[in-house]
Amino acid sequence: MSLEKLIRPKSMAIIGVTDREGSFGMHTARNALESENTDRIYFVHPKRDELFGKKCHPSLKDLPETVDCVILCTPARTVNGLLKEAGGLGVRAAMVFASGFSEELTPEGIRLEKEMVDIGREYDMKILGPNCMGIFNNVDKINMWGLGFPEEIGTNGGGIGIVGQSGSIVATLVHTGYINSAYAISSGNGNVTSLEEFLDFLVDDDHVKVVSLYLEGVKDAKLFTQALSKAAQQKKPVVVLKAGRSEKGATSAASHTGNLAGSREAYESVFQKFGVIVVEDLEQLICMTQLLSILDGRYPEKPTFGTVTLSGGENVIYADLADEYGVELPDILDSTKEEMRNYLPGFATPKNPLDATTALFRSEDKVIGLMKAFEKDPNIGGVLLGGTLGVKFSIIWKIFCESIVKAKEHGCTKPAFLSPPREGAVHSDYRKIVENGGIPLLSSVGTGMKCLNRLSGFVTYSPTKRTLDVAVPEAKKNGRDSYALSEFDSKQEIERYGVPVPVQKVVDIRADLPEALQDMSFPLVLKINSPDILHKSDVGAVKLSINDAAEAAAAFDEILANCKRHAPDAKLEGILVQEMAPQGVETIIGVTNDIQFGPMLMVGLGGVFVEIFKDVVLYPVPLNKEEAIDMIRQLKGFKLLSGYRGQPPCDLEALAEVMVKVSDYACEHKDDIKELDLNPVFVYPEGKGVCAADAMIVKYKI
Repeated sequence: MSLEKLIRPKSMAIIGVTDREGSFGMHTARNALESENTDRIYFVHPKRDELFGKKCHPSLKDLPETVDCVILCTPARTVNGLLKEAGGLGVRAAMVFASGFSEELTPEGIRLEKEMVDIGREYDMKILGPNCMGIFNNVDKINMWGLGFPEEIGTNGGGIGIVGQSGSIVATLVHTGYINSAYAISSGNGNVTSLEEFLDFLVDDDHVKVVSLYLEGVKDAKLFTQALSKAAQQKKPVVVLKAGRSEKGATSAASHTGNLAGSREAYESVFQKFGVIVVEDLEQLICMTQLLSILDGRYPEKPTFGTVTLSGGENVIYADLADEYGVELPDILDSTKEEMRNYLPGFATPKNPLDATTALFRSEDKVIGLMKAFEKDPNIGGVLLGGTLGVKFSIIWKIFCESIVKAKEHGCTKPAFLSPPREGAVHSDYRKIVENGGIPLLSSVGTGMKCLNRLSGFVTYSPTKRTLDVAVPEAKKNGRDSYALSEFDSKQEIERYGVPVPVQKVVDIRADLPEALQDMSFPLVLKINSPDILHKSDVGAVKLSINDAAEAAAAFDEILANCKRHAPDAKLEGILVQEMAPQGVETIIGVTNDIQFGPMLMVGLGGVFVEIFKDVVLYPVPLNKEEAIDMIRQLKGFKLLSGYRGQPPCDLEALAEVMVKVSDYACEHKDDIKELDLNPVFVYPEGKGVCAADAMIVKYKI
């Protein structure tokens, strides 16, 4: 069933309306009366004849029609009975504001919510909540919000679809006043109708140009990634504030809405795959979302910026923050500098970033002239202007804002941005002037530079270079037993997928060793072959650099003796004899099966780099060769692979190809793989390939 009757109902009944100040029943009733069409909005109260001038009906069965949606403003203990009554009458959508369900983590709350889930299934009913704030539909002018509502809502630029698992966070965005909301949806606990369903709706809706998402956890990873995939293909920006990134934050998220906050690295890698714009705090979420809304698809052709301030001190601050947050301020052409001199006093130096001095005060021509100079420079993709805008109105800043907008009339088509140097209130007239003209007003230079950095990443993201899919498992992994393959079996599995491994044999008894050595090349490595001994060196079960048959025989005996001494209960499957792979640059390729998003491929530099510095990159499978190369380039120690201090560059193509092959294996085994480690994987000079010298695979029992 679609979300139509929940998000854009043609008729609705509000149960529990009241005039008690501050209550959900009061706010919901008043907000509903602000909707465009109130003829088919019904109030239900058994003891009231009317409220706010509108007739009240004693119960749902007394209404003149079966409504599309019921909104319950009643305590938790009454909710399920009312939902059953509504379902029996044919109502197929409902909204529940009450808390006291699974988010409380009490047996009674969990029982009540499970019962609600069952009611939703029984009657094929889409239920928003519980523990939510409602829906504001600004497209169809339907107000189903349960809190007080701001007098002013932004109307400029592309519509923003807001959805979040915290009603307070969604309300904060709406109450900002200038946010261009198309929809605002507080999903609440989301166990009946999930946040992922609302996200999917917003991605599909043509009125939504930007999706703004507050996320604590994902319940349906498959639908979540499918929605992100659609957004990526449409180049529709999705801005996410992911809560629960820290250990304490993850604990808070679980107790807040019952959502499991997954691995931070897993979420970040999924967002990277789909070009999701990730912000760090609420200020950035508001600024980034509104920025994209005002741009409405008119993005810089390249992620480079020219900057103009009217103060030397501010100019230095803007330059420092641009460098700190990765916003590129490129050098400008000599011709651009010459052009700038026409609008600058003699003591000002034409450059980027530019301190234009207070000479621009009240000078429309100079502001426009400098913007035109940046417009002609091919090194510049957008223009950032800084001014000390404040809450008090000033004719100086009014002229400045108007000049920036008028530059469009003079041929300035590159996106422009306006930013005050500090956080704080800005006079509403300034915002109206620039945003009516399609120019985003950033909240401050600090937050603004972070947002321009995120915009740069979004501009350069190409969905055609990504595999817009995630191998989300069908089988649940919680509580399942697992078992390890021996190293020999592990290598055989990955070798079938084209991963190069050394020549290897398993020898069960020492008498068979001479025959096994006949067609093998020294030096050799001997190891125990056992699914129970995964860390062989810990029990003395590895011998390196074996140069002849006598050494091999001695190593054979010593390994068995060590295993019997240190791991007497381990299952032993003979001795693995393998040719010793030539030394190369050590890397590690691994797979871990995330509880929500499934197999994640990991690549890192081996040895101390992975053990001490944790220099690894994670990415959801499947992946292609371009994605694999991108992962490698993200490593902090990438220089060791690209050729460093006279060393030849490594065979990155071969390494990427092996990563893709391991990804293929992980996709095919998404329901049974738990872990995979290829460590070390030696990478040789360009054209010489790679070799996985050791392998371990752990699988879930079917």
